[in-house]
Amino acid sequence: MNEFIQDYQDYLHDNDKSEHTIRAYMADLRLFSDWFQSITGELAAPENITPMDVIDYRNALLRQQKKPATINRTLISISSFCQWAHDTNLIPNNPAEGVRNVVEEPLGPRALDRKEQLAFLRAVRRAGKIRDLAIITTLLHTGIRVSELCTLRVSDITIADNSNMLTVREGKGTKRRYIPLNPTVSSVLRDYLNSIGRQKDTVTDRVSGKSSEFLFHGQKRMPLTDRGVRYLIKKYGYIAKIPNVSPHVFRHTCAKNLIDAGNSIDRVSKILGHSSVNTTSIYTIPTEQDLHITMNSISWE
Repeated sequence: MNEFIQDYQDYLHDNDKSEHTIRAYMADLRLFSDWFQSITGELAAPENITPMDVIDYRNALLRQQKKPATINRTLISISSFCQWAHDTNLIPNNPAEGVRNVVEEPLGPRALDRKEQLAFLRAVRRAGKIRDLAIITTLLHTGIRVSELCTLRVSDITIADNSNMLTVREGKGTKRRYIPLNPTVSSVLRDYLNSIGRQKDTVTDRVSGKSSEFLFHGQKRMPLTDRGVRYLIKKYGYIAKIPNVSPHVFRHTCAKNLIDAGNSIDRVSKILGHSSVNTTSIYTIPTEQDLHITMNSISWE
């Protein structure tokens, strides 16, 4: 390995950078070092790197059709390495500073279309597990985070003639919020609560050691975990032949459904528990699927 890159790796370890970060930086720098040596015949020592080299490497990655996010991450890795070299007086300035990132027209986050949503729900219904149906329907029709789902208590669900409501008592930033339940999710949750008979069964909270009546349980009557929900979604995604589905995709889907239905962004923001409507505005950006539908609308075939 390039001795300078090795010294930089030691520096990252000494500054307690995460293993994930270090591995990413090292992978990017090794590829850059190999490219640099093949092009210039020189070692990718900091004093040999010029701004033009960094620009040429960026353009080479573009020709290789690398994703903009990958290219921009690589530029960050190179710039961080060069900045370290500058800070340790190996070079007078950072040659990667000022090299422009690749700009990508943003797309809305991945969300399930109507057909995929129905296919997913059919897969869950065929399994005949009311708990799983309640979990998926709650994620899809409330947009709550998986961490919020796992900490729901039975007392957080109100099913009444005049008010159906879900209380998120442990939202992001410890903010409590209230989400009205539409008839679809209310019906499923009512059936689920009836199936468990609103029992006062309790489970032990792993952290506090206190007994709590959680709404959803995993194995051995322990509270359902983030990992358990992800496994469940992956399983039904495989059955429904829908790849790359995660709890957050359901959150995105709920948000997009609300926006597409004509609801105001401030209301959607409130339901999702965003601190700013600017965060919610991403759901107004067309997805890749939206663009396909738009272009197909003028097809002659």
